[in-house]
Amino acid sequence: MKLDDVEQRHRFVDDLIKKAFELEESFIHDEEFGDDWGGAMSTVENLIALAEMIRTEQIFQSTFAEMESVRSRNLDEKETYLSMVDDALTFFIDTLLLSRIEFAIDQLSDWDFKSERGKKFQKTFCKKLDTLIKKYQDIYDL
Repeated sequence: MKLDDVEQRHRFVDDLIKKAFELEESFIHDEEFGDDWGGAMSTVENLIALAEMIRTEQIFQSTFAEMESVRSRNLDEKETYLSMVDDALTFFIDTLLLSRIEFAIDQLSDWDFKSERGKKFQKTFCKKLDTLIKKYQDIYDL
């Protein structure tokens, strides 16, 4: 899946949420794999928070596009405002959004999954979240 625009990244995280939720539901009544259920539940919570942060990224981008389209007689002033929004977006991505993804990976890595499905889930999701980090670093030159 391509992750070049914010909508693609949001769909990517939504798909991860659905898969994590399905795994969580599959373990809900399975006492043998309580850790697997807890790890999946924790991952769902982290991914939901991440999805909201990506929506915030979209708000930043939309605001920037609207500001860019406004006609102005003072181009220097307009460029200053645009630069401020762009800097704020980059700061948000670098300090909050990427930190949240790293937190989700760390937390997922710390769970002691016992089932084969859980171990596969853990490995796959860590890789996918790492791919998302790399994409953000590439897009925002971080």
